[in-house]
Amino acid sequence: MGKTIVITVTGHGLKDPQWALKAADGSDVEPTKVDFDVVSVATALGLEDVAGE
Repeated sequence: MGKTIVITVTGHGLKDPQWALKAADGSDVEPTKVDFDVVSVATALGLEDVAGE
């Protein structure tokens, strides 16, 4: 606990939020909001804990 994770993404188009919130067909996309903890983010991304395998 008490760890900080920093993610840097480049070339993602987020400088223009209107563009980032559009699907490939131009329709609006509603962002998914999750709590800012690793378990919530991993769950939202569909990642599973494989440590037990």
